[in-house]
Amino acid sequence: MRFVGLLLLSSSVLLAQPPSPDDGPAALQFASWLALLNKGDRAALQKYHREFFPYAAAPPELGNIERELSLSLETAGFDVRKRESVSATRFSALLSDRATHQFARATMRVEAAAPHRVVELALAPIATPSEYQVPEGPLDAKRRRTLIDAAARAIEANYVFPDVGRRMAAALRERGARGYYDQISDCSAFAARLTDDLRALCHDKHLRVTYKDGRLPPPDRGAQLGFGDIAQLHSNIARIAINSFPPLPRVRDAITAFMSDVADADVLIIDLRANHGGDPSTVVQVASYLFDDKPVHLSDVVERDGTTRSFWTEPTVAGKRFGGKKPVYVLTSAETFSGGEALAYDLQSLRRATLIGETTGGGANLTGAHTLDDWFMIGVPWARPINPVTKTNWEGVGVRPDVATKATAALDEALRRAALDVGSTHARPPN
Repeated sequence: MRFVGLLLLSSSVLLAQPPSPDDGPAALQFASWLALLNKGDRAALQKYHREFFPYAAAPPELGNIERELSLSLETAGFDVRKRESVSATRFSALLSDRATHQFARATMRVEAAAPHRVVELALAPIATPSEYQVPEGPLDAKRRRTLIDAAARAIEANYVFPDVGRRMAAALRERGARGYYDQISDCSAFAARLTDDLRALCHDKHLRVTYKDGRLPPPDRGAQLGFGDIAQLHSNIARIAINSFPPLPRVRDAITAFMSDVADADVLIIDLRANHGGDPSTVVQVASYLFDDKPVHLSDVVERDGTTRSFWTEPTVAGKRFGGKKPVYVLTSAETFSGGEALAYDLQSLRRATLIGETTGGGANLTGAHTLDDWFMIGVPWARPINPVTKTNWEGVGVRPDVATKATAALDEALRRAALDVGSTHARPPN
């Protein structure tokens, strides 16, 4: 689970058994904190921490706003599934995260005297308890109907293009009524079939129905960090691999370190060939190191109701910038997707980088997770990026490179061109 090993203080919170004054201070304090965490409101969390967390007595992990905001973004919040123990000063419960339905155990202790400040909050992943595991046996007709209806409602209410969302929902309900899915009893196969059918209607690669079997996956350090290798090559050419864009609070320091390490290079190669996306704010932070201090308009995000948010490079960054004048090459592949495409597309449209490799996967829309039941969820795109230069995006078509070549040959081609930029023909990939 993505919050393995964290000791944290960490929209509304869904409580299986809502707290009451009879529960005591610890339960009420936990409910207040969790509601703020789920909302992801920085100012509200900071205010709460100032009032209820005794920092002088707390370990460094306690009351870390950035970790809480990262956790909120990664998990889409938590639901309390079962309260395990309640006393005046201690509360513990089973939680499940809204993004993947994985389980965690949370424990909070508070001071006995008002204002009942928090002295401990532990949050750790656990395997899915047996009482919440999928019942043995095949997927039955009743559950199929429930899942189809829940998926249709989520699409209809949230899809970025409302008219397309209504058509998809209607088509899904019609197929269900006609018995199109009646022979599918395997949960994973059912999720895959719904995904294929919905994508055939909208051609949106971000729309996905997923099934979780309750097993706790092993931690993936590489995926958590998002950054691969960094190398200083011959002739002062630097290469950095970015394999994902994790939530910004968690990787801000890593971005500073990585980008500062390559700031003095004459040419920079950014390898996005294995990048499958992530947090748009992290994309902006990386891009900010590739321009000077004057803010540059990278993109706008338009929601289904027309609400628009603009993304600009940061006027100040920690560490040292590579800057906006030296050559940048970006490596792409057919696997480059979502946020990886966003960085490539924005840099290309602004003529800040030369793209080398393959046309990318073609997934531009931003996606939110919606629960269908304890084990199924659906990712529904709810907003779309609009580039201020091209007035469009790469949805369905991918980002086309400036220099087309096989992904496996992209680094060699970038090195050849970079060597010419610095007046050398001796640049070679490291062994």
